[in-house]
Parts: sequence; C-alpha cells; structure tokens
Amino acid sequence: MKACDLKKGTFLAPVCLLTGGDLYWTSYALSALIAAVPEEERDLRVETIEGGAVDELIFALKTPSLSGGSKYVVARGRTVKLSLAEEKALKNYCVSPAEDAVLVLCDEKGVFSCLKEYCAIVDCAAPETQDGKDFLYERARESGVRIGAPAMALLYDYCNADAGRASRELEKIAAYLGGAGEADAALVRELVAPDERAKAYELTNALSSGNKAAAAQYLSKLSASGVQSSAVLRSLASAYRGLLFLRISTIDDFEAAKALGVKPYAVKKMRPVAKRYSAVTLKGICDKLNDLEYHFKSGRLSADSALDLAICRIMGVRINV
Repeated sequence: MKACDLKKGTFLAPVCLLTGGDLYWTSYALSALIAAVPEEERDLRVETIEGGAVDELIFALKTPSLSGGSKYVVARGRTVKLSLAEEKALKNYCVSPAEDAVLVLCDEKGVFSCLKEYCAIVDCAAPETQDGKDFLYERARESGVRIGAPAMALLYDYCNADAGRASRELEKIAAYLGGAGEADAALVRELVAPDERAKAYELTNALSSGNKAAAAQYLSKLSASGVQSSAVLRSLASAYRGLLFLRISTIDDFEAAKALGVKPYAVKKMRPVAKRYSAVTLKGICDKLNDLEYHFKSGRLSADSALDLAICRIMGVRINV
C-alpha cells in the first residue's frame, strides 16, 4: 500500500517493509505504524536499531517489552548490503515471527529488498499529485481547516509537491485561523512563501509565454519580498538547464526527476514549458545565462544588470507558443 493511504494505528503484518526512500513519507509511515502503541508506553515498547544490525534486531524482537504489550522493533539507516547469513536469519524470522512483536524495516537504500515476499510493503516514494493532495485534504480536515481546490493547488505548487512542508504550512494556516475556518487562495498567497523552484517556474512560465506584464509583475513581487537579483538569476539558469535537459532527453518523468534532483511533479510542470522552445533556442539561452552568471561573479556586471540582460535575452528569442 502507499504511505499516504496508511492510517495511524494500523496493524499490517508482523514484518513491514518501508520502501521508496522519501524521507517524509518513510517517517510518516513509521509514525502511523507505531501509533498503535499508546504514547505513554512507547519508551518501553518501541526500540530503534540504528544501522539495522541483524543480530541486534533479532535479539530485540525476542526480548519481551518491559510493559508486557506488543513490541515494535525498527531498523533505520542500514546502508550495507546484507550478508548471506544475515539474509538467511531474517528470512527465517519472517517465516516464523515472534507472536508479540512487529518488525519495521525502513529500507532507504534497498538493502532489505530480498525480503519483499515475506513482508507487508508500504510504498514510501512521493505519491502522484492527486494522492498527495488527498492526503493534504485529510490533514487540513484534522486541523479544522476547509480548503478548496484552487487554494490546495496553489499550496501544492508553492511547496513544490513537498508533503512535509505543505503539512507544516497547513498547521500554520490552522493556527492563523484559530483552528477552524476556510483557507482560500488569497490566504495561501499571504501566508505561504513559494520555494525557490516554484518561484523560478512561475517566472520561467511567464517568460516562455511571452507575457511581459506577468514577468514584470512577478519580478517586482520578488524584489519587494527581498529576493536578491543574484538569486533570481541563479534560479533562472537552473530552470533553463532543466528545460534543455527535458527537451533533448527521452526518459520518463521518474528518471528525469532523479537526474534533475526534483520530484516527478516538477517534471510534469516543466515539460509543457520546454516544448515551447526548440532545443537550439534553449541551448542559446542556457549559454547566455551561464555567460551572465560568469560576468556577475567576476565583477564585470552587477547582479541587477546581469538579471536585466538575462530577461531581455529570454524575451527576445523566438518561441513556439
């Protein structure tokens, strides 16, 4: 099952494998599983083995909890491949697990993948857009906040599909509303600052559409919020390098996201923008932005001048709208 579908306090199986490696979703899935243990008893009934040493795991699983209830043993941070002996020991345990224990394997590096057929698997990769939004709608309801589709879409964009950050922003919105009320798009704009990639996307989208008014308005907003011209130039250069990569590559969204160091959601938003340009045009823009960054860093141009020239260069190119 997907981590975003996991309800707090759920019992899945005596052995659970958390795959996918996303830090937020792995932490969420783990907290949902151990929520079956009353908070006041977790010090006695939940044991975490950092590094996931197999002999320590099995010893902990066979040792009863001090309070007498079911014991949860969590393996975290294992990066070293299992030896044949360790693999055999874990498989033997999975076949005949302790009756009063639950083993949770946080598999950030795929070292426990050999155990998949023996475990309940929780997919902790970042979910698809709608699944992520549905999860956040539930978090909003739990916080007493009503949020419509336009406001949720804006929050999701501003947080670059980072559910961890979006959840924290919802907590902030709930506190602002006093624990009850409706959050519209205007309130999201007021309380939530878009991350760097979201800022770059909005500006890049306006520039690629040839929308000078929108680009000018967004630049003014960035300036008023204290964002330095050098940061905008750096974000633009990074964004256009990403667009060029997507224009000339044939890999899918997931692989492209790994290559660019972003989430698949960001790739889906970037692809339509990349298609507005030819590969040759994008290469020319990237080269120009690299030159302007060099001139700024070497002191030949101020950051403001370099950004102005960058905007003029981008707005002056031939684009496919």
